[in-house]
Amino acid sequence: MTPNEWFFGFIAAAIVALVITLIWLSTKVAELIGAAKAFLAATERTMQESLGEVNLNLKSVRGISDNINTVTGDITAFSGSIRDVGDKVRQMTEDVGEGVRQVTDTVRQVGDVVQGLGAETTASMCGLRAGLRTGIEVFLRSLFQQGAAK
Repeated sequence: MTPNEWFFGFIAAAIVALVITLIWLSTKVAELIGAAKAFLAATERTMQESLGEVNLNLKSVRGISDNINTVTGDITAFSGSIRDVGDKVRQMTEDVGEGVRQVTDTVRQVGDVVQGLGAETTASMCGLRAGLRTGIEVFLRSLFQQGAAK
């Protein structure tokens, strides 16, 4: 055998090995493509299920946000009512305070009158006592002077 024949034989064997390797590689690529298609199909099914759940969640979130707007309005109305009650309580407190001030002034005036009466009564009692004492002394002196003169 000549070196050319060896060389052509070697090239033919390399080509056969290359063809076998390419066939094996193409079957593996085909298996890989099949696995990728199966994976994509499974992923698509899962995504479809998840998409349905996401739509339900979005509807729930929309309902919650609508309810939050309603609750916010209710809270605003409630806080306005509390503010009104606070204003009315403050007004009532001011009215009661004014009434208490008026009663206090009246009681003070009555106390002043009673104290004035007490002072006048005490002065009158002292004057009455002094007058009675003096009157009795004068009466007794007059009585004894008349009794001694007789």
